[in-house]
Amino acid sequence: MKLCSNCDQLVAEKITTCPSCGSEIDKGRTHIDDYRIVDVLHEGYASFLCHAVRERTDEQVMLRLFTPNSGVQGDVAVRLMRELIDLKKLPEESFVQHYSIRCSQDKTWYRVSEWIDSESWGSLLASGSLNDPQTVIDLFYQMASILSILHQKGYMIPHLILNDIIVFKDHKQRLKIKIDYKLSRFFDPKLDRPGPMLNKLLICHSDIINRRPFDFRTDIWSLGKVFVELLTADLECTDFHAKVDNLELPMN
Repeated sequence: MKLCSNCDQLVAEKITTCPSCGSEIDKGRTHIDDYRIVDVLHEGYASFLCHAVRERTDEQVMLRLFTPNSGVQGDVAVRLMRELIDLKKLPEESFVQHYSIRCSQDKTWYRVSEWIDSESWGSLLASGSLNDPQTVIDLFYQMASILSILHQKGYMIPHLILNDIIVFKDHKQRLKIKIDYKLSRFFDPKLDRPGPMLNKLLICHSDIINRRPFDFRTDIWSLGKVFVELLTADLECTDFHAKVDNLELPMN
């Protein structure tokens, strides 16, 4: 991730010329306030996801730096701060903890969240770690249980995708689940450019396509889509109903 020294535009590492003002950019950003950026994990249209360390405490955190394209400023930033109060009510053992929304000295808005040394779903599938039926059933049970907690507290997550489900190993090397719940999935729908996984959900979910009111069944369908993706080891599938018909589930 780089920051244009002339206009403060955030750009990807490979960009050498600022798309906003045309200035040459030769150095990536290494700090924001008192956080040192260790690694850029994802570069998106609306935000950058970074692994960082707070230098005065050595605390590892996850930072989401919002680009000007995100629309996070003014009223939107205030709304996110209010929503953070609600998010902190969710149990920390089941949900990714988000600590604060801040504006840096150079006027970049960012969110500070807990750091989780997570596993990649793609790597787990490729390694065969999910071939064990008991492992998969346990993961599904964890996902459904966390969704149930969310429902009991009066929340839902209709746009649930696999990227929102964080998998990691505990101290006994067991796979555990946390959900990264987002009250504001879209900061400004007019400016939104969803990633491939979210876009796939937007074009195949019947409630979304038909503009039906969302309820708790909406995110249960989305969770079912996640189940199919993992059971078939196909994260690119689009015909989920056909995939379900062809599933051969192991019987114990």
